Amino acid sequence: MTLPSRTAFYGLALFTACLQTLFGTLAGFINGHSRYLYIFGKIAGLMSLLTWLWIAVLLGHNSRPNSSKPLTRSLAHFVSFIVIAIVWLALGVMLATQMPPECDAHTLWCTAAAFSTSLAFLTSLFSAISASIVYISAQRSGAGLSVNVAQARDLAITNPRLV
Repeated sequence: MTLPSRTAFYGLALFTACLQTLFGTLAGFINGHSRYLYIFGKIAGLMSLLTWLWIAVLLGHNSRPNSSKPLTRSLAHFVSFIVIAIVWLALGVMLATQMPPECDAHTLWCTAAAFSTSLAFLTSLFSAISASIVYISAQRSGAGLSVNVAQARDLAITNPRLV
């Protein structure tokens, strides 16, 4: 059996969130030229920890086709990744607003701020793609977002009129 594409994007979102824990926290301890980078960096570090813990929980419920637990439903995965995508988009904008003062001063902290900003936007992008994949699979299954996330792909394949 091949790896579902949603699992690959879950993994990419998890990876960027884990890296953000390091670089967001690092950006949180910058005492440079920007006014709020130290605050936004700490927020990004904390949110990244919460993000990768939640994605790990979702991954744990990703491959249970016979389960009826709420976390195995497509709705839980879809809503979770939509919320994660929106939060990281906002955090990316917050971090990006603090880059110009650091980069104008030609400090090393420009790199930390830029990398943390990039990771925020990548986490948002991978989460949005994950949500899209879950939504499309659930709709093609014919059962909507109430279907088990592990069964949605198989139902879509066996239902040729929807594929």
